[in-house]
Amino acid sequence: MLLSALACEPERGSEPEVGYRAVLAAARRHDVWVLTHMGSVPALRAALHDEPDGARVRVHGVPFAVREPGRSTAGVLTFQWHYNRWQRDVARVAAELDAEIDFDVVHHVTLASYWTRAGVAAVDKPLVWGPVGGGVEPPLRLLSQLGPAGLAEHALRFAGRPLTARLPFARQAAERAAVVLAQNPATAKRLRARGDVRLLSNATSVGMDNLPARRAAEPRLMFVGRLVGWKGPMLALRAMRLLQDASATLHFYGSGPERARLERRVEQWGLTDRVTFWGWVPRHVLLDHLASAAALVHPALHEEAGLCIAEALIIGVPVVCLAHGGPLEVTSHWPQRRASLVRPQGMDATVRGIAAAVDRVLAAPPSPLTPPMAPDVSFAEELLAAYEDAAGSPGQRPPPG
Repeated sequence: MLLSALACEPERGSEPEVGYRAVLAAARRHDVWVLTHMGSVPALRAALHDEPDGARVRVHGVPFAVREPGRSTAGVLTFQWHYNRWQRDVARVAAELDAEIDFDVVHHVTLASYWTRAGVAAVDKPLVWGPVGGGVEPPLRLLSQLGPAGLAEHALRFAGRPLTARLPFARQAAERAAVVLAQNPATAKRLRARGDVRLLSNATSVGMDNLPARRAAEPRLMFVGRLVGWKGPMLALRAMRLLQDASATLHFYGSGPERARLERRVEQWGLTDRVTFWGWVPRHVLLDHLASAAALVHPALHEEAGLCIAEALIIGVPVVCLAHGGPLEVTSHWPQRRASLVRPQGMDATVRGIAAAVDRVLAAPPSPLTPPMAPDVSFAEELLAAYEDAAGSPGQRPPPG
């Protein structure tokens, strides 16, 4: 089988981790060819060397001009332009490989959105598409929390994505896919796919290996993610002002354009001794800190999944998030874990809800001896089932006219 994953590296979290886990899943039963970003090739090959099924994977790098999305609207547009170009190159390389190998199934996995090109969809073989994202929108009553730059980006996103999804290059995957994996119900509703649509969150790909054991919790709250408006860092900071436990501290892990505004508010609100900005830290450091945190606070406004949520729930760390989008889907797969879902309302009511949920966690922390817990769905088994079903589908759908 042929797998396309621009982001595909172990121990980097987010999309690269999803790509790597998909490769490992596919290699359990199949010979796999992977098309990925040229810069990911050395780390991916080194990691596969130590995996039991690593010898079944061949890695092909396709050059990509931009390493990560920019922080500004212009940076995001630049990234998407280069990403579309990369997918065009993938289509060419995939066709050449298929002429040589004759694949049974092709799969486009990371950075799969309902409105973007999937290069491997040009190969006339059964296609598995996803997990697909891009369909979650922020709650209307919380749009102000995006900030000026975030509002401009949202307006562009809100108007542009549905229109782009109608273009032939974006429709190709939806028209051809035998099995479509949607990250959450909001995205599933956006899809106009002819194949079988199933829910599968990227976050369920998080491996149980290399995660630290839960330790006795300190009154320390963690926010993990880019410091951009739609991730909701200001909601987390506002909630700090309302907590009953004056010993609680809030730690931001990540960087982004919102940091300066957050730092001004920290000083203005007299929280300098209770709020710490760590920037980006290595994943093993982040997970070690998470293991003794009182809670993960993740009030994102249009999150498609949230791998940090899954990591917290596996370890046994309570999660406070909005009952909206991807986090709502992710937390449903750990029903016995402590996930507090706050209903999105106006800004003040939402902040009070977050603060109340955190106060409950601080007042009654769970046992530090909580064993690791896997989700109630297996990412690997769902992928393998999708491959089998796609391969057994009655012929490949014709490309759109």
